[in-house]
Amino acid sequence: MTRETLTALIQHRSASKAPRVQSRALVPAFGALALGLALAPAPVFAASCLEQIVALQAQVEASSPPKAPPPTAPQSVGAQLDRQPTPGSVAAAGGNSDPTVGPAAALNAAQNFQAAGDEAACLKAVGEARQMLNRK
Repeated sequence: MTRETLTALIQHRSASKAPRVQSRALVPAFGALALGLALAPAPVFAASCLEQIVALQAQVEASSPPKAPPPTAPQSVGAQLDRQPTPGSVAAAGGNSDPTVGPAAALNAAQNFQAAGDEAACLKAVGEARQMLNRK
C-alpha cells in the first residue's frame, strides 16, 4: 500500500467513529453514585411474623426458669388406685411451663394466626407476647 492509501484509510476510519467517552471518566461518577446509594437511609423492612415468633420463642425459653428434674420416688399403689392426675397436679409436680398463659400463650396464638395466613393478627399477637415478656 502506498502512503496516500494508508492516510486515506486512517482518515476514513477516524471520521466514521463516534467520539468515545473514556471509561476512566465514568469511574468517579459511578463511585459517587454507589457511595450515595450506600449512605442513603435504607428502608426498614419488618421481619416476617414467623421470624419474630422464632426470635421471641428463644427469648421466652431463655427467660423461663430451668425445669425441675422429674420426681424419682416410686408411685404408691394407693396413688395409682385413688384418682387420675389432674393438670394442676401434673404442673405442681414439675411439668413444663403452662402454654395457656403469658407470653407462651400469645406466641401460640401468633403461630395459629400465621398458619391461617392472617399476618396482621399474627403481628398483633407477637406484639402482645413481646410486651408480656418485657414486663417479666
